[in-house]
Amino acid sequence: MTGGNTVYADVRENEPRADGYRHIDTPALVGKLKALGLNTYVYGIWDSPTDWDDLRTEFAPAAAAAGIRIWVYVVPPSECLDSPIPHESGRCSRPYKLDFVTWAREIAALSLQYPNIVAWAIDDFIIGANGDLFTQDYMQQIVDSQDAVNRRLGFYTTAYFPEATNPEFYERFAPYIDGIVYPYLGRSGNTQDPDAVRANVEEILRHTEPRGLGVLLLLYTGRFLDASLPPTETYVAQTIHNALPYVRNKRILGIDAYGLPMADRPSITADNRAAHGIGRFNVSLSPFVTTEPGQYAQAEQRVAVDPRARKHVLSFADFDWYYGNLGNSGTHVKQVLVNGEVAWESDVADAGGHSYAQRSVDLTDALRGTHSATIALRVLERQGATDFPLDIGFDDVRAEGFSIRNGGFEHETDWRITANNDRLLPSIDLYAPDRPARIREAVAVSMRGLPYIGGPMPPEPPTDGYRTDNRAMYGDGRLSISVPERTAVDAGRCASATQTVRADPAAPRYELSFWDYDQYAKSEAASGKLVKRVLVDGFEAYRHDVGDLWEYTWMNGESGQGPIDVSRFLDGKTSATLTFQLCTTAPITDLAVDVGFDTVETIGFTVEEPGFEAPGPWTTSSTDPALSAAVRTAG
Repeated sequence: MTGGNTVYADVRENEPRADGYRHIDTPALVGKLKALGLNTYVYGIWDSPTDWDDLRTEFAPAAAAAGIRIWVYVVPPSECLDSPIPHESGRCSRPYKLDFVTWAREIAALSLQYPNIVAWAIDDFIIGANGDLFTQDYMQQIVDSQDAVNRRLGFYTTAYFPEATNPEFYERFAPYIDGIVYPYLGRSGNTQDPDAVRANVEEILRHTEPRGLGVLLLLYTGRFLDASLPPTETYVAQTIHNALPYVRNKRILGIDAYGLPMADRPSITADNRAAHGIGRFNVSLSPFVTTEPGQYAQAEQRVAVDPRARKHVLSFADFDWYYGNLGNSGTHVKQVLVNGEVAWESDVADAGGHSYAQRSVDLTDALRGTHSATIALRVLERQGATDFPLDIGFDDVRAEGFSIRNGGFEHETDWRITANNDRLLPSIDLYAPDRPARIREAVAVSMRGLPYIGGPMPPEPPTDGYRTDNRAMYGDGRLSISVPERTAVDAGRCASATQTVRADPAAPRYELSFWDYDQYAKSEAASGKLVKRVLVDGFEAYRHDVGDLWEYTWMNGESGQGPIDVSRFLDGKTSATLTFQLCTTAPITDLAVDVGFDTVETIGFTVEEPGFEAPGPWTTSSTDPALSAAVRTAG
C-alpha cells in the first residue's frame, strides 16, 4: 500500500500521459505483487486525481486476471488538502473527496463489476476532528448507500491502539463497520519494537471478537512519520513472524505491508546517522510518548583494563539534534558510567546538538588499580516528559589504557543493549543503502512463514567529516539554505537559489514536485519566524513555516501537499525562473536552521541538476549576510 508520505512505495509510470499526469504503472505493480507472492493490495486513492480512474479502468481488471484481491483506501478530512486555487490544492481522495456516501456507492458498484474488490476503508477515522464528520446518522447513510448496491462488500476504519481498545469506540461505530485496520506501533509509537504484537493483538481481540468484527494488522514497512527511526528488514520480518499465527488461526484477516518499498530506489542518504561508517548506538523516543524520571536506555561493555597504563581515557562522538536555545533542560541526559557510577554527563539542551561533537572523558581515577570494568553509554530521564522526541547517537568510541570492542558499532555484537522501560528504545542502528530491497525481500519470505536471513550490510565509502554532514535525500548533494546559531537577522530577509528553466508551451499541464526538510517541529520558539518558499516567475507557489511538522524528515512539500500544479504560472511560456527560498517573517536572534531541498521532479518543464549533485545552473543569493544558500555536496 502507498500513502502516508511513504517514500519508496509508489509505482507510477516514468512519463506523463497525454493528460499531463503520471499514472499508476499497472503492469509493473501487478508483476511485483505476483513476484512477491502477495494476494491482496490495499489501493490508496490519495496521491493523484487519476488514482480512481486508474483503479476502475486498469488496475482492478488486471488484478482480477492475476488473482489479486483489492481493498480500496480513502482519506478523511485531515488528509484532504483541497482548494479551488490549483497550486494551493494537494492530496485528497478524488473525485468524491469527503463525500463518503458516494464513495460507498461507487466502490460497491465497482466491486460488482470486479468481485476481487472485497473491502474498502477510511484512514485515520477519528483522529483529531475527523470524528466530528462521522456521526451515527452519517455512518448509517454510508452503510445504506453501500448495502443498496453490494451488502457483501467489507467496510473498515483505521483504529490505532487507543481507539482499538476503547469500548466507547465500538459502542459508537461497531453497528456500522465490518472491522478495523489496526496500525501496529509497538508499545510506544515506534517502528522498532516487534515484540508487542501478541499483547496488543490479544487486547484488541477482546473487543472485536465478541462483536464479530475483523482486524487487519497494518505493518509499517515504510516510514511512520511519528517514529524516530524508520523500520528495518529485521523488524519487519520479526513482526510478520509474530503476527502470522493469528492469520493462520483466522483470528485476524491478514497483514497489510503498508508503504512496502515497490519502487526501485536506494535508501534515503540522510538515514545514515552514524559519525563514520554505517553504525552507531542510538537511543530514540517517539513524539507524544510519556516518560518517567529514572528511566534509561544504554549500551554497556565489559572491558579489560591495563593497570600499568598512566592514563585511562574514553573518547567518543555524540549528537542529539536538539538545539539548546529551545530550553527544556533537565529532561534528557547523556551519560558515561563506569561500574554504575556516572563519570560524564551532558544535557541534550546543552550547546551544540545539530551535528556530532567529540568528547574525551578522563577515567584514570575511576579505573585505577582495576583489571576490568563495565563501561556504559546511557540516556537518562532526569525528569519525565510528555512530548519531547529524541534521536541520540554515540559513535567512534575509542579507549586509551583499556580495550573497547566494536567502538564504531559496525555490527550488532560486543555491546549489551538494555533499558529499564519500553519508551526509550536503544539499538545499534545500522544503515543499509539497499534497505528498500531488503524490506521487500523480508516481506516476501516472512509472509510465506519462512525465516528471513539478511545478507551482510555493504560498507560505506570513507567521507570527509562526519557521515551525518551528508543530509541529502539521495546521492551526495542538496540545496542548503541556513542561518548560523547566535545570529540576528531582521524580518523580510531571504536567501535564494534560482534557475531559469525551459518550459514546453504546448504541455497540457505543469507540475512541480520537490522534497524539503528542516530541524524544527516541537517548539513554538521556531514558529512564525522562518518560512520556506518556492517561487515560479516571482509568484509564490509554496510556503511552509519551519516550525510545522515534521522535523528532520524529508517531506514532499507540506504533508498533504505532494506535487504542486503550477500551470497558472507557466501556461504558454517557453521559460521561467524557479526559486527556492528561506525567508525571515519576524526578527530572529538565535534560531539556527539548515533547510534542505532535493529531488526535484517536473512535468511540462525541465530543471537542470534537480538532485543538486553539482551547483551547475543554480544561482544563489541573499539579502542578508547571515542567511546563506549553497549547493552542498559530500564526498
